[in-house]
Amino acid sequence: MTDSIKNDTSSFQLPEKTKTPSSNSMDKDMFMKILIAQLSNQDPTAPMEDKEFISQMAQFSSLEQMQAIGKGIDTMMLNQHAGALMTYSNLIGKTVSYESESTEKDASGKNVSSTVKETANVLSVKRDGADVIAELSNGKSVSVYELTEIKTKEEK
Repeated sequence: MTDSIKNDTSSFQLPEKTKTPSSNSMDKDMFMKILIAQLSNQDPTAPMEDKEFISQMAQFSSLEQMQAIGKGIDTMMLNQHAGALMTYSNLIGKTVSYESESTEKDASGKNVSSTVKETANVLSVKRDGADVIAELSNGKSVSVYELTEIKTKEEK
């Protein structure tokens, strides 16, 4: 049996657009409110030391930078998945071959599995998480990474 090549380099799932961030997470507005409350309620005889204030500001700056990096990575992953979909859209209208498992009963009534090469035309391409799926004219959906041959219609 021939193993198909899987190109599953990431198990990253795209973020849901309708998902709202949790309200208990620490953001910069909350940090500033806490810092202002600390400064306004501190003991006048023992004010906050410069080192503590600088340390908190550095933590705040790091938090903002990490949030910006996270947003950048999310955008990069969305672009990568959209690019994969666009790359495989050139399969639409082409004849592709792939291998599938077929189970039949032999003369003694035992189930025998075999690998069958199937051929069909690609009707559409869609994204399913990190995978790209080709929907075929025979009603099946196959990962583009399981395709073994691609032909134009004239090459049949």
